[in-house]
Amino acid sequence: MADSNERREELDERVTELESLFTHLEQKVSDLDGVVVDGHKKVEELSDKVDHLEKKMESGKHDFPDEIRDLL
Repeated sequence: MADSNERREELDERVTELESLFTHLEQKVSDLDGVVVDGHKKVEELSDKVDHLEKKMESGKHDFPDEIRDLL
């Protein structure tokens, strides 16, 4: 009977450890998701700015120096 109780306690401890680890990993996934979403927003913003600059350049409204034109 003592062995049965010891085994039960070991399993309970292991389950508690796994639950704690799972909670920790859930938080990390949530944090990383936020980083990815923020990064995606920034990429979209920068892409929009590049598109806007390309349109300005094509329209001839702004005379960009050659070194900037070469980058676009």
